[in-house]
Amino acid sequence: MVNPGAFKGMRKEFLMNERESYSRGVEGGYAADALASIQQRYFKRFPVDLPEDQEPTADFLANINEGAPDPEPEVPDPNEMEAEDYVAAMKKLEARRKLVVLKKAVSDL
Repeated sequence: MVNPGAFKGMRKEFLMNERESYSRGVEGGYAADALASIQQRYFKRFPVDLPEDQEPTADFLANINEGAPDPEPEVPDPNEMEAEDYVAAMKKLEARRKLVVLKKAVSDL
């Protein structure tokens, strides 16, 4: 049976449409920069927290500002919460970081 791939729907469509810009990056000697740009635009359209089986709405996509800086994840302050809440918040932040790393690695394949 053929592997259907990691990306489906709008995610796959977006990446397929980026093949040419990536190819130009490879040919021009700036493949890493091209990939970083594609990944940045990908995460603006498909945030890490968006479930894989959910597509972004047309309204969400229409309001993307590619020139705006990406917001930094909020780091919990141990002085402003209970110890167990802080540990839970840090675990959530670490899980999000790992998910970003995984999605970037999959898109490098």
